[in-house]
Amino acid sequence: MRNTRLILILASMAVLFCLSVSDHSASAQTRSQIEKNIAALNEQIAQYEKQINSIRSDKKSAQMQVNKLSNLISKRRKLLSEVNSQMAMINTNIGALTLQVETLEKQKERLRGEYAEMVRVAYRNYRQYNFLTYLFSAADFNSATRRIAALRLVNKARERKVVELDSLQRTLDESITVLDAEKADLASTRSKYNSELNKLSADERSYKKQVSQLSAREKKVLKAQQEQQRELERLVNATRQSKGGSTIGGNIKDNRGRLPIPVSGGRLKRNGNDIAEITGSKGAAVTAAFNGEVMQVTYNRNLKSYIVLIGHGNYFTTYSNMATATVREGQKVSVGQTIGTVGRSVDSAGKTEYKLVFGIFSPNGETLPADEWLRH
Repeated sequence: MRNTRLILILASMAVLFCLSVSDHSASAQTRSQIEKNIAALNEQIAQYEKQINSIRSDKKSAQMQVNKLSNLISKRRKLLSEVNSQMAMINTNIGALTLQVETLEKQKERLRGEYAEMVRVAYRNYRQYNFLTYLFSAADFNSATRRIAALRLVNKARERKVVELDSLQRTLDESITVLDAEKADLASTRSKYNSELNKLSADERSYKKQVSQLSAREKKVLKAQQEQQRELERLVNATRQSKGGSTIGGNIKDNRGRLPIPVSGGRLKRNGNDIAEITGSKGAAVTAAFNGEVMQVTYNRNLKSYIVLIGHGNYFTTYSNMATATVREGQKVSVGQTIGTVGRSVDSAGKTEYKLVFGIFSPNGETLPADEWLRH
């Protein structure tokens, strides 16, 4: 954004100089032709600025989508991890229950085998000795009674054990069935999440590609602006050399480092460029940095902002990105006098701010480091 603002400032300054210089020719071109060339370049630069703002707005929207999708992808992956953990736990439980069922089945088989063996032994004894002989072989009646009771108890105990094992096995089988159903539901949920994750990832890749393409396009447009900037500087220097310069205001040169910040309550941003960016609140007043005369007030319809050029002898100051301008051409202004208000801007990150773009130019058209001239 700093480079694009610098381009607009110098382009506007060149237009103003062309309107204020004499009718002498510059190099091989007439003054009229120079003005036409500068006007065309200024229009091109304004169009580039419009394109850049549009690109940055689109890039900001695309990046917001990337961030949103990245967040959704992270959440889906977390849900998938939870589903996989639940399925692993269910598989473990199913395995444990299956092992219990197998153990019970073995116990049942063992009891059935013991019961069958007891029946065979009893039948063999009955055939060989007769059941009554087995009973009456007891020493007394009580012993015979105990023998009968013992046989019945053993049979009933085995029968009860088999029934208990059957009941427990049914319970375990039912638990396994429930777990299998839960596992099937989780598998369906996992499949759904995987499908959503694949779609979200595809969308994320698409928006990342858009951001990359927009960044490349922004770089290309900025490069084109810089080329126009160099051409504007050439024309401005040619115009200044033909004019020779005239004294309009006081001696600003002796006030280097003492000029007030030209925005009420403003703050100078350190951007490493000669052109200064001064941020302020919405509607903050823009003030003249030094005594002088307003040479030009222009309005850029594309950027919807004013540019004011003030002459201070052989030096000039420019005030760009102004929402309003309250001075007119030819008006004398004094240091600290309000000349308008700061305008709205969008930085490279897409953030809205209110700022003035301020520049100081030497008699030969050279851009001077504004932060070295301002008091801060």
